[in-house]
Amino acid sequence: MQTAILGASGLVGRTMLGLLERQDWIDQPPLLLTSSRSAGTRRSFRGEELVCREVTESAFEGVGVALFSAGGGASRTWAPVATERGAWVVDNSSAWRRDPQVALVVPEVNGDRVPALVAGKGEGGIIANPNCSTIQIALPCAALDGEFGLRAAHVTTLQAVSGAGQQGRDELSEQAVLLAEGEQPDTARTGGLFPRRVAANAVPEIGPLGDDGYFEEERKVHIELRKILDRDDLAVSCTATRVPVWNGHAAAVRAVLERPAPLDEVRAALDGFPGLICDGDAGAYTTPAEVSGRTTIHVGRVRHEPDRADVVLFWVVADNLLKGAAWNAVQIAARLAGAEAR
Repeated sequence: MQTAILGASGLVGRTMLGLLERQDWIDQPPLLLTSSRSAGTRRSFRGEELVCREVTESAFEGVGVALFSAGGGASRTWAPVATERGAWVVDNSSAWRRDPQVALVVPEVNGDRVPALVAGKGEGGIIANPNCSTIQIALPCAALDGEFGLRAAHVTTLQAVSGAGQQGRDELSEQAVLLAEGEQPDTARTGGLFPRRVAANAVPEIGPLGDDGYFEEERKVHIELRKILDRDDLAVSCTATRVPVWNGHAAAVRAVLERPAPLDEVRAALDGFPGLICDGDAGAYTTPAEVSGRTTIHVGRVRHEPDRADVVLFWVVADNLLKGAAWNAVQIAARLAGAEAR
C-alpha cells in the first residue's frame, strides 16, 4: 500500500518516517510531501534516499493512507483533496478534531472507530490524532472510567518544548546559552515562539486566551477528552504549562471516581490497560527524560486524596513526539491497513 507523509521535513514528520521504516505492512517507500520551501530535502528510508517534493493535488493519486503533520491550515487545504482521491488521512493538527463527523482516536481507547480499508473501493476519509497532552491523559482516564466510573478529571500539564516543534527546541537552546553567559534573553531576540522566556522558567500559557479565561491548550484537553471517552457529561479542567524540558510531557491528574476504590485495584486497572505501565506505589514514578524514546505511557505517584478513597491522584508521562503524535498516528494507520503497529 502506498503511504504519504505531509510535513515530512518537520520534527513530527521525521519521527513518523522513522516509525514507518520498521512497519511490516509498509511494502514501498512513503511519498514525502512538503511545502515548496522544503521541497528537495532528502531523507533516508531503509537505506534508500528519498526526496521531499512539493504537495500538489496529483500527489495523492494512488495513496492509501496519508499521515499529515503540517499544521491546521495545510490540513484544511489538503485533507479534502486527498480524500477525494481515495486516501485516508490521519491528521495530527487541530483542524478536524472537533468535527462531529471525524473520529478522534486513541487506538487503545476507541480504536473501533477506525475502519478497515477495502482494496479497490476508493473511498477515503479523515481520522484526527488528538492533542499530545490529551492522548496521555486519555489512557489512564479510560482505564479508571471502565473499572470504577469517572466523574471528573482535573489536570495540570507540564509540557516539553518539543511540543512546539524544532523551533521550540531551538528557542530553549538559545535562551539557555544566553543565560549561561550571564545575559537575560528576551523572546523577541530568540524568536518569540513562547510568550515568555522558557529557559529556567515555567509558563502557564499555551495558545490564545479565550473569553472563558482558558488558553487554547486547556480547552483542547477539556473538549478532546470528552470526545475520546464519549463522555459529554465528564467534568474536565486543565491548567497547561510549558516547562524547559527537551522532550516528554508530564501531567498531574486528580481523578474523581464514582465509588471508593482500593489503591491495589486502581493500580491493577491502570497496569492492565493496553499501552499503560503503572510504576507502582505512591513513591514510584517515571520522568520525561526517562520516557523519551518510548511508545508507552507511564503512570506513577498513584495515591488517594486525603480522606477521599473515591479520589485518585497520579502523575503521567509520555513521549509527546511518539505516543503524543507520530506513534499514535502510525497506530491508526496500521489499523486502517488491517495490521498491528510495531
